[in-house]
Amino acid sequence: QVAFERVSAAQRVLDRALDELTGVADPLAAADITVQVAELNQNLDSLRTLVDERLSLIEAQQRARTQLIADLQAFQQELTFRVRILEADSDVINALMQRSSPPVEQIARMSGNTVPLIPLSRFYAEVESIGGLLMGATQEPTLAALAVSEQVINHRLQVASETLEKLPPDVTGVLNRHFAELRASSLSPDGLVGLRQRELMLLADGEALNQQNQQTIARVDLAIAALVETRLSQIDQAADRASSANHRSQLWLLMITAAGLTGLVAFFYMHVMRHLVPRLTDLSDTLLNLSAGRYDVPMPAEGKDELGRLGSAVHQFRRMALEASRREEELQASNRRAEEAVKELEQKATELELVNGRLETLSLSDGLTGLANRRRFDDVLAAEWAHSARTAQSMSVLMLDVDYFKLYNDQYGHQQGDDCLRRIAGVLKTRIHRATDLAARYGGEEFCVILSFCSEEDAVKIAEQMRSQVEKLQIEHRLADAGVVTISVGVATMVPLPGTAADELVRQADIALYNAKRLGRNTVVCAGKQLE
Repeated sequence: QVAFERVSAAQRVLDRALDELTGVADPLAAADITVQVAELNQNLDSLRTLVDERLSLIEAQQRARTQLIADLQAFQQELTFRVRILEADSDVINALMQRSSPPVEQIARMSGNTVPLIPLSRFYAEVESIGGLLMGATQEPTLAALAVSEQVINHRLQVASETLEKLPPDVTGVLNRHFAELRASSLSPDGLVGLRQRELMLLADGEALNQQNQQTIARVDLAIAALVETRLSQIDQAADRASSANHRSQLWLLMITAAGLTGLVAFFYMHVMRHLVPRLTDLSDTLLNLSAGRYDVPMPAEGKDELGRLGSAVHQFRRMALEASRREEELQASNRRAEEAVKELEQKATELELVNGRLETLSLSDGLTGLANRRRFDDVLAAEWAHSARTAQSMSVLMLDVDYFKLYNDQYGHQQGDDCLRRIAGVLKTRIHRATDLAARYGGEEFCVILSFCSEEDAVKIAEQMRSQVEKLQIEHRLADAGVVTISVGVATMVPLPGTAADELVRQADIALYNAKRLGRNTVVCAGKQLE
C-alpha cells in the first residue's frame, strides 16, 4: 500500500509538471510530451494491476501447496497401513512354512491375497515423484521449461493411474479421492502448474511494461532536447536580426561620422565602446554559457530597443531551459520511485510468504518444548481415531504428568521448571520413531503421546521406557520421594467402535494417570482393555 501511494504521488507531481510545461513550451512539442507521459502513466497503472494479480497468485499457490502436502500425507498414512498388512501377512506365511506340515492351501490363499498389493509400493513411489515434480514446476524460470515439466507430470499421472487400476478394489476405493485431488492440483487451471504459468506470464508482461517505460522516457528526453533546440534556434535568429540591425546602424554612423565633426565622431565612438559593445559581448557570453548548461551566470539587462528585446529573449530562454531541466529531473526521479516501489512490493510479497510459513509452524507447535501443541494433538487424534475405526486396528494414548512439579517450581524457580519440561520433552522425542506417532504438550506439566496401530502391551513398554529415561536424567528434586524428577504415566488402548469418540480414549488414559498418582507416582498404570 505504501508503494502504491508513492507511485500515485509521483504521478500527481508529473501531471503538475505537464500543466506548467503546456503554458511555456511550443504547443506541438508540449502535446507530444503530454502523449508520452500519458502512456507512461498508463503503464504504471498496468504495473499496479499486475502487482495485485501476482499477490493473488501467491496466495493461491500457497493454498495449492497446502492441499498437495495434505494429499501426500494421506497417501503416506495409507501406505504405512498397507505395508504393515504386508509385513504381518509375510510373518504369518513364514510361521506357517516353519511347521512340519505346512498348510499349503492356506499359504497359497494368503499369498494370493498379498500379491495384488505388491504394485502398491510402485504406486506410492510414482505419487512421491509427482509431488516432487510439482514442487519443482513451481520454480521453473521460463514458460518453455514449465511446459516440459507439465508434459512429464502428465506422463507420470498416466502411469500412476494405470498402476492404481491394477490394485484391489478396496484399495482403489480408498485412494481414488486423494488421487483425483492430486490430479486437480497438477492439471487444473488453479493447480500449481497453471498458477506458475500465469505467474510467468505476469512477470513477462511486467518486464514488457518496464521496457516500454524505458522507451517512453527516451522519447520524452528526445522531445525535451528538440524543444530546447527549437528555442535555441529562435534565439539565434533573434541574435542574427540584432546583428543585422547593428551593421546597418554602424553603416549610418560611419556615413554621419565622415560628414560630421570630429567631436561628434569622438562622442559616437565613446558611446559605442561604453554601451553597445559591452552589451553585445554580454549577450554573446550569456548565450554561450546557457548553451553549455550553465544557468547561474549573470544575465544581460532588458529594454525596449533591439538589444533590450534580445536580452528579454535570453531571459525567457533561461527560464524555459531551467524549467525543462527541472521537469526532466522530476520525470526521471518519478520513474526511479516507481521502479523502487515495484521492487519493494515484490520483497514484501516474499517476506509475507516466509512469515505465513513460520506462522503455520508456530500454530502447530509448543513454543517452550518444541513438541506439538494441544491443537495439533486434537487434529492428529481425530485423524488417527478415524483411521483406526476404518481398519479396526487398536491405538493407544499415553498421558504423562511430572510428579510434584508445583513443588519443583516453588523450590527451584520457573526458569528451572521450564528447563525441566524441555529435557523431559527431549526424552519423549527420542522414544517416538514412527511417522504416525505424535508427542504433544497437553497443558502445564502434562504430556500426551499418540501411538497408532499399537497394542496395549507395546504401549506399556514404551511408557515404561519413557518413565525410566526421565528418572535417569537425575534432575534434582529434593521435595520428591525419589530425590529426582519423575513422571507418572497412564496408558489407554482401544479399538474404536461405532458411536465411540476419541475423547473416551483420552479420558481412560487420564483415569489411568490418576490411579498412577494414587499408587505413589513414578509408575505406569494401564486403564485396561478397550471398551466393549
